[in-house]
Amino acid sequence: MTAHAIVTLNDTTPTQVSPNGTHSGIDITIQNINESGFVYVGGAEVSTSSYGYRIAPESAISFELPGHDALFLIASANDLQAAVITMGLEAGD
Repeated sequence: MTAHAIVTLNDTTPTQVSPNGTHSGIDITIQNINESGFVYVGGAEVSTSSYGYRIAPESAISFELPGHDALFLIASANDLQAAVITMGLEAGD
């Protein structure tokens, strides 16, 4: 199943963008749709100073996410947005 969303982020609390619970594994693409400001990708404790990947304005990255993993986003400023598309989700708990 393919799903997509525009997610509004803030600069203090990470937002989970992958499915809750155990899933069959997914492909997920995250696009920073802002003209300025950064989107940071990582685990549940992601922050603007501790992250796995920084997405520059108007850039994107894709991941193959295993079934027990989750991705979270946080932004360099409140109300920045990211476009998220997921594909291949077959089951969830």
